[in-house]
Amino acid sequence: MDKKGGFGHTKMIVWQEIDKLDTIVQDILKYIPRGEYKTRSQIDTASDSIGSNFVEGYYSGSLGEYIRFLRYSKRSNGELHERVRRIFRKKYIDQKIFDKFEDNCIRVMYLIDRTIQSLENKRNQEKNKK
Repeated sequence: MDKKGGFGHTKMIVWQEIDKLDTIVQDILKYIPRGEYKTRSQIDTASDSIGSNFVEGYYSGSLGEYIRFLRYSKRSNGELHERVRRIFRKKYIDQKIFDKFEDNCIRVMYLIDRTIQSLENKRNQEKNKK
């Protein structure tokens, strides 16, 4: 929680896009046959990891830890994209659904990258002050 008792991460555009991506993924999971339990679980876990790692890093209290957990989020986003691409290839979802997913996935990757760059710049500025 932030100093005012709220959850400050929810105000960040990057987190809002991560949350939107998870909503898209939850819809996609409905198209995967029940027998594909492992695939469904892997996609759900990868999607969950993006947001969970973002939040864990945000509240870590350390710039270095925040950056580290953002990198975990980035890796999970890459894994998620690959797994959903594979179910698209298996024709479990159509082009329109995949395009919506992919557009958001790319946006999330970009925003995570920008957040990492911004935090690394901040960390470098703090080091230079010492």
